[in-house]
Amino acid sequence: MQAIKSDRPAAPSNAIAKFIFIAIILNILLLVGWVVFNSYRSKSTPPAATVISQRALEEKYGLRVNLVAVTGAGGFVDVRLKIVDGEKAKLLLTDPNNFPALMIGDVVLNAPEATKSQKMRFENNAGMYIMYPNSGNAVQTGTSVTILFGDTALETIFAK
Repeated sequence: MQAIKSDRPAAPSNAIAKFIFIAIILNILLLVGWVVFNSYRSKSTPPAATVISQRALEEKYGLRVNLVAVTGAGGFVDVRLKIVDGEKAKLLLTDPNNFPALMIGDVVLNAPEATKSQKMRFENNAGMYIMYPNSGNAVQTGTSVTILFGDTALETIFAK
C-alpha cells in the first residue's frame, strides 16, 4: 500500500479547538440556566403566608420537623414531625385547614384525605408520620421544600 501525498492536513487543528470551545460554552450555559431555574423555584412562598423558623415552630406550635425525604422509589415524600408540646400542637392542628401541605415552587402537595381524617393523639414526644404522593416527581433529593400550616409557612428545608 502506498501513501498519497496531499497539501491539505487530515483535520485542521483549529477546528478541533473550536469544537471543544463551543462544547465548553454550551455546558456552562446549561449549568447557569439550571442554577437560576432551581434558585427561582426555591424562593416562592404563598403571597399571604407568614414565614417562621423551625425554632419558632417548636416554641409557638410545639412541633419539630425531623425529616423530609423522598422514599418509595421517588413516589412518596416522607415527612416526620415530633409533637414536642401536645397542647400547642393541638391548637394548630385541630383546624383541618392547618394540616401540613408541601410547597415546591408553584406545586403544592397535599396529604391524602384518608390521612387527614385520621384521629390524632396530641401527646408530648409523640411522632407524626405523613406520606405525601410525589406527584410529577416534584420533590427529589436536595429539592427545597416549604411546609405550609394554613397561612403559616415554615422556612425551606432541603429534602433528603
